[in-house]
Amino acid sequence: SALCGLSPIRVMQPMYSIVKRQAEVELLPLALETGMGVMTYSPLGGGLLTGKYGPAPAPGSGRLAENPMYTRRYADGWMFEAADRLNALAAEAGISPVSLAVAWAARHPAVSCPIIGARSLEQLEPALAAAEVDLSPDLYARLCRLTPAPPPATDRTEERA
Repeated sequence: SALCGLSPIRVMQPMYSIVKRQAEVELLPLALETGMGVMTYSPLGGGLLTGKYGPAPAPGSGRLAENPMYTRRYADGWMFEAADRLNALAAEAGISPVSLAVAWAARHPAVSCPIIGARSLEQLEPALAAAEVDLSPDLYARLCRLTPAPPPATDRTEERA
């Protein structure tokens, strides 16, 4: 931007949650290197990480069933399994799954803050409570192991394992 006389980019807004970690490959390291702010969105995985879902997609109502974009985005079975394991970890720790998922997204050193999209006070309260969650290194590591780390970014098929 400096070469072109433009204002520098100061903040980015990638999707980032326990089930959508692709930002860890290039965007979050870039932000750390440049000091760019990061306001992540969808820390609850479109509602998947709220505690409402178990180990398999359930028919019925809700964004994941009714909105085709979210149905496709969160269609993989492993995501529902991760949500179910998050629910178990949250119960074990005595923390709302919402609070735990938001706290996990906020914990990454590049993340300035996660954006929460609560539609009611009932949804807002556990999301805000994430600020009070003390994620021990052990609990953070256990949460990170719920889902696979994303593969390195490459556009060269010969470099893929």
